[in-house]
Amino acid sequence: MPRPRTSSLPEGVYERRHASGHSTYAIRFRDASGRTVREAAGTSIADAVALRRRRMRAVGDGVYAVGAARTVAEYAANWAERRAAEGVRTAVREGRILADHVVPYLGAMQLAALRPRDVAAWVRTMRAAKTLSPKSVRNTHGVLSAMLERARFDEIIADNPAKALPRGVLPDNVRVRHVAAFSRDECERLISDERVPLDRRVLYAIGAFTGARLGEICGMRWADLDEAARPLRRWVLRTQWDRKPLKTGSPRDVPIHPELWRILSDWRRDGWEQLVCRSPRSEDFVVPRADATMLSTAAGAKAVHRHATLIGIETRAGAGVRDAHSLRRAFITLARTDGAPVDLVERVTHNAKGTQIDGYTYFGWEALCSAVSALRLGRREGKLLRLDLAATVRPETPPTIFEHAAKHAGDVRGFNHSLSLRFLVESRGIEPLTFSMPSRRSPN
Repeated sequence: MPRPRTSSLPEGVYERRHASGHSTYAIRFRDASGRTVREAAGTSIADAVALRRRRMRAVGDGVYAVGAARTVAEYAANWAERRAAEGVRTAVREGRILADHVVPYLGAMQLAALRPRDVAAWVRTMRAAKTLSPKSVRNTHGVLSAMLERARFDEIIADNPAKALPRGVLPDNVRVRHVAAFSRDECERLISDERVPLDRRVLYAIGAFTGARLGEICGMRWADLDEAARPLRRWVLRTQWDRKPLKTGSPRDVPIHPELWRILSDWRRDGWEQLVCRSPRSEDFVVPRADATMLSTAAGAKAVHRHATLIGIETRAGAGVRDAHSLRRAFITLARTDGAPVDLVERVTHNAKGTQIDGYTYFGWEALCSAVSALRLGRREGKLLRLDLAATVRPETPPTIFEHAAKHAGDVRGFNHSLSLRFLVESRGIEPLTFSMPSRRSPN
């Protein structure tokens, strides 16, 4: 590399001419110990002067730390921790992206020495490996660019080298994995087929009738349901599963379709306490695990593939991949097909602002209810039915225990599982009823 030129340049700033013909600038200054520090300062003399002034001020204030977060890996770890502390929803995923795809290639480089050509070479390496889709490559580059933009704000680097890459370096934003909507027939099979566990049928019904995201459904609690609302009951959707703001940042009110309300009522009266072995409380999740804790979104997403395949629905071929998001797509598609106005459907699923004129338009609750009511979807044969239970006498049963069982026969809401269920049998001609205890329940 040619010897740096310092003539006619401000004090502490020197020029670096590269073999490609372009020039960059660097600065030098002394830290608190008297050691000379050299640092890249971008392509502008003004930026170099400003950076040197900030460094000198930090040294004078005693806050300049030699070697702090100097490599990409060091700064990436610090950035991910700060993002999590600031409450950024995607902080964990961004940290994982940096650890998996950025640090192994760029982690050892000095942050201030990172150049656009280094970022471009990294992108080309990812594309050549073909382990990520084009969209994932762009997303990964976006995370790196966001981190470097914060480093520029922190005055660690003068420019963001991940910005303004030449045309053709990043792949086109092509969606390789196409997610398709479930058809009307497939939705009805998912919420009706008894081979699918009852709690998951309820979960899929919520998705198909509301278009809510899986994280929103997993965080749904009984307290979030407004039973007094009319003409339809209301789901007061304010937070996701982790009690943090929704993806759009705006809460929304979701009308509950009459058929969905019947499903939820049957589930609360009979199915929920069969799963958890106690009556539901207002703070409980609507569709929990068997121990009443929240169902994980990862487990819910994987179960959709498994259950759809179980009842003969193709999830990997044909029109596209079918997953949990396909229920959201199904609601939007079917509601619009059945005549619901697109702007009202958008309010139910996204609460988006739309065009400027929409900000001056009031979409009342009745209008939203009419859009949801237009959806023609329902359960088929095999609906959840309430069966009255009859008491039976066993010779070895102590009278006090039998009296307790007979007293609560047919009282599905109030009986005590630990005493009554062992002494109850179904009416004549009905298959034996089984209760899945939490410790023995299938992971489906």
